[in-house]
Amino acid sequence: MTPVISISRDHEAKVHDRVNNVKQILIFILILAMTALAAARDKKSKAQPGPYIFTSKASTQTLKVLIVQANLREGYALDSEDQFQFRFSKPAQMPVMGALFMASSACPGMTTKKVWSYTLAELNGMTKVTVMPVWEYPDDYCKTQTSELIWSQREEIAAFQAMLDKAPTSSAQVPTPAPTSVADQQQDTKRHTACLELAKDNPSITCK
Repeated sequence: MTPVISISRDHEAKVHDRVNNVKQILIFILILAMTALAAARDKKSKAQPGPYIFTSKASTQTLKVLIVQANLREGYALDSEDQFQFRFSKPAQMPVMGALFMASSACPGMTTKKVWSYTLAELNGMTKVTVMPVWEYPDDYCKTQTSELIWSQREEIAAFQAMLDKAPTSSAQVPTPAPTSVADQQQDTKRHTACLELAKDNPSITCK
């Protein structure tokens, strides 16, 4: 009976190996299919990686307030701020392919995040808004890495541009006074001195 048991065990081991091989092949096919699907979706949307550039007639300070409020409403935290350069982040799940091959889940205290960085700059009466989204994740050595995050939702992009377009602008610009020449300054000083002399004898005179 022992030889029969041995043969059965060998056969069982071979079957087990074949099942594992089939599983690996199916996983590989699934990965290829998902990759092709993702590539087709990206090609169809024609979305490109950042940075994304927007413009607005509003000032940098006005736009900064609007962008900060919008990100806080969506649950993002302000990570860093340097006047008109700032970034937000919040924990998020990467797409399956990225999570499978890049991000590690074995790093205590480290999570995968969506990160959005903004840079505002005024030029020729317009404000240029540069937006750069990325994935930030821990690798197998628990070091922080970044990967491109394609902003493919057209409705979100349109809504962001609409927010910039609707931002309030300063309707009343205060004119800058023309510079006073040295001769005018001297003349004003003489007038003021003469006025003060007259005011000594006549308190009703007010000198400006």
